[in-house]
Amino acid sequence: MAGSNGPPRPKAARPSSSGSLPRSAIILGIVAGLASIRTGWVAVPLPYPANGKHVHVAPGDVLPWRPRPFEGEFAHNTKLQRATRLFEGKIQGSESVAVSPEGRLVMLDKFNRVWEAEPAAGGGYELGAAPVAHLGAGRPLGYHFDANGDLIVCDSYKGLLKLERATGRVELLTDRVSDSSPLDPGSFITYANDLDIAADGRVYFTSCSNIVPQKGEGGYWDTYRGWLLDVAQASPEGRLLRYDPATRETVVLTKGFYYGNGVALSKDGSFLLMVETNRIRVHRYWIKGPKAGTSEVVIDRLPGVPDGVSRAADGSFWLAMLSPVPPIAKLLGEPGVRAVFAWMPDWLRPPPRPAGMVAKITGDGEVLDFLDDPTGERVAYISAVSEAGGRLFIGNLVKDYVSVLDLGGGGGGGEAGASH
Repeated sequence: MAGSNGPPRPKAARPSSSGSLPRSAIILGIVAGLASIRTGWVAVPLPYPANGKHVHVAPGDVLPWRPRPFEGEFAHNTKLQRATRLFEGKIQGSESVAVSPEGRLVMLDKFNRVWEAEPAAGGGYELGAAPVAHLGAGRPLGYHFDANGDLIVCDSYKGLLKLERATGRVELLTDRVSDSSPLDPGSFITYANDLDIAADGRVYFTSCSNIVPQKGEGGYWDTYRGWLLDVAQASPEGRLLRYDPATRETVVLTKGFYYGNGVALSKDGSFLLMVETNRIRVHRYWIKGPKAGTSEVVIDRLPGVPDGVSRAADGSFWLAMLSPVPPIAKLLGEPGVRAVFAWMPDWLRPPPRPAGMVAKITGDGEVLDFLDDPTGERVAYISAVSEAGGRLFIGNLVKDYVSVLDLGGGGGGGEAGASH
């Protein structure tokens, strides 16, 4: 107990008559705080798993998003409502569907389980009773068969993997950039997303963010939350890479993208298309010719949030869009809004509006067709599609099924899900 001869205690400040700070002082403090965030004077940290990252002030041409309306070539229609759901209640969040040259379907669900379905009578498919393999920790996103029939997988947690068809062995091909790379030598691949395989066996793939997805409460690696935090961060961490299986060399070809996502090679291998999700646009990167090593935007201001891109049977491209650009996108230019959005509990954050959208585009970005389910009743949250045998096989982010749409034409031959 303190003695009575100690120094007198300071008197507590008398509260205001209202029992709190004046309203004007509170408002002034909020305004000052938001202004500090907006100008970058205060770096707002991001929550787990974006430890050590913060909200950036985005350039005006990056945020807010300015999507085009659903009219003209993107006018709403019901073409995707003809799609048929496959394996409903059995396949959880298979973002892609790979189609083998023999017509076998391979799906990797959000728990990293590998499922196969064989063609059945009447044009249907018979799903195996159990997964044929498990890829271990992580979350698979884009994948394709190589020329040997093995499955090459972008795992958002581990890097670039190979699943051997004959043995079921899983091999890590690369999780870091080679020291010989002209860009980012020795750096880790923190978020492998999508890939395509050239005729010479080289794998072109994206690393979309520096925020590594982590296992969530649902028991799977939550890439959707990782994407939301990348939107909030607004930092151009996306990269396009190439892995050479002959030399095992991994190089960064170009960088500086806001969530580099889907990848698809042209039929002649002279260029590829790459989706930049967080700027709702698509780039063309030149591999051969006088423009080799350069890129350009071929289509922008998309009405939906773009995800995967794949080559169509006729040499054009299928572009999947996850959902319509949400109304909150108008406010994403404000760092304070993005900070609140990042820290908002999942139960309070409104989910994206369910819808199914796929555009068919040329390598120049011309829109040839638009397939839509504006209600999301049949198909929703489309992340990637693969064309084979006159059908479009549709993966999605969160649903418990994959889908197939009869295109009404002849054989497409598995251009976008079989070996290239």
